[in-house]
Amino acid sequence: MSRVPVKDLIEGDRLADNVYRNDGRLALAKGMILTSRLIEGLYKLSVDDVEIDNRRSNEVASHETPVEELPTIQTLRYKALDVLKTVFGEVSLRGSFNSAPINRLANEISRRFGSDLESSVQMKELREHDSYLLSHSINVCLLAVLTAHKLNYSEEHLRTVAIGALLHDIGYVSPDAANPALDHPRAGFDLLRRSSDIPLLSAHIALQHHEQVNGAGFPLGIRGDAFRQSAQIVAISNDFDHFVNEIGKNRLPHEGIEYVMSKVDSSYDIEVVRAFIKCITPYPVGTVVKLSNGMTGRVCAVDESHPTRPVVVTRDRSVRLDLMKMNSILIKEVVLNNAI
Repeated sequence: MSRVPVKDLIEGDRLADNVYRNDGRLALAKGMILTSRLIEGLYKLSVDDVEIDNRRSNEVASHETPVEELPTIQTLRYKALDVLKTVFGEVSLRGSFNSAPINRLANEISRRFGSDLESSVQMKELREHDSYLLSHSINVCLLAVLTAHKLNYSEEHLRTVAIGALLHDIGYVSPDAANPALDHPRAGFDLLRRSSDIPLLSAHIALQHHEQVNGAGFPLGIRGDAFRQSAQIVAISNDFDHFVNEIGKNRLPHEGIEYVMSKVDSSYDIEVVRAFIKCITPYPVGTVVKLSNGMTGRVCAVDESHPTRPVVVTRDRSVRLDLMKMNSILIKEVVLNNAI
């Protein structure tokens, strides 16, 4: 058992003791597996350090450098939201934008996902119409960079994919898009290619993210190898995120996986789909789920070979359910308004 500063915690650390709020209420229970969201919550509670029991004392120091240098996924989300809000606002007002913040953000994202740190993204979100475009762009970026990393892209190539994914829908707010639903890929491409600091491949990602390998996509109707792999990665991430997080729909992440699998060889190449599926954890550790038996609990363990059937522990930790051994129990809902 080791006492570890919150700044040195990593995803997967297990609490060896309860963590309490300043008013004495329980914040996190002993035995809980920490996720990036929970670690971010500890920062917000002004907790300085916690007891963990999954690392030897000499292993704590070995994690200090990467944890200090590399931001958590939640921190990247917050930063991306601020950057995209500014960029999209600039484009809608004057038809151009300062590319420096986007490039810095893409550098951080590519470094984080190009590292050896294990990364899992909570894909199900509670969204509102006003913020949908920004939240969607961030999720698509994280999913796309994870997939590109699985395909062994270099860090520079990951950065290019990150830029294209973050800005794939920038054409929606371009003054040049008379009909945004149809014009946004071309309007986004025209906008991005005018910037000398944006890689041309990133602009092509924006142009092609609604294309399909069978030629049935838009705006160009290209097919086969003309549909660049980097653009396919963003296209599949785009389709998946829209399917899972469509406002007013209660769709589960594993249903999104089935959805994109159904589009193999019509929309995307099998190689891209395989890489996407391998890097997706439908219910990461820490996800709160409602089960078909009426119970609500938190995912505490995931078997990589069967990621849609995790181990769930109830809120009071009195019941532990291994869904691999309980075929009659299904995940019915991801609970999104859960406080730490």
